Amino acid sequence: MSGRAPIILLIVIASIVVAGMAASILTTTDVDGQEKATYKGSDKCKSCHKDQYTAWKEMKHSNAFAALKPEQVATGKDDKGRACITCHTTGYGEGGFTSADATPKLVNVGCESCHGAGGAHVKTMLSAMMDETEVTDKHISRDVNCQGCHNPHIQYGKIYGGE
Repeated sequence: MSGRAPIILLIVIASIVVAGMAASILTTTDVDGQEKATYKGSDKCKSCHKDQYTAWKEMKHSNAFAALKPEQVATGKDDKGRACITCHTTGYGEGGFTSADATPKLVNVGCESCHGAGGAHVKTMLSAMMDETEVTDKHISRDVNCQGCHNPHIQYGKIYGGE
């Protein structure tokens, strides 16, 4: 029996570690029992969507936060009162980005800016992988409207210079 004790202990510890990892990935619920949108950051997407992640890293979206001036980061707005943080981060005002220090994984325009918070998607896909079932994931579909940030009536080049 003493030969089994280390193996049993190892299994128990591994189970606790796996459960803790799953809990950190899964979505949380609010007081009404509804799932909250949880933002995971683009690095979480990379493990399954390598090609898309690589393409995103080459886009200006992946460095959108760097385009802000320090005063825009501090106030969240430009000198005309327009909200800069909303379009230069992921999930601001929706349970995502709060500050570069508190939510560094959500700095810049990431995957979830267009696709929505990925917590439920990760949960669904992990479940499917564990059960070895095929699943159609509807959690990550979101009506993408680029004009929410890329307003054709604003000439950004004239306002900020450059493009």
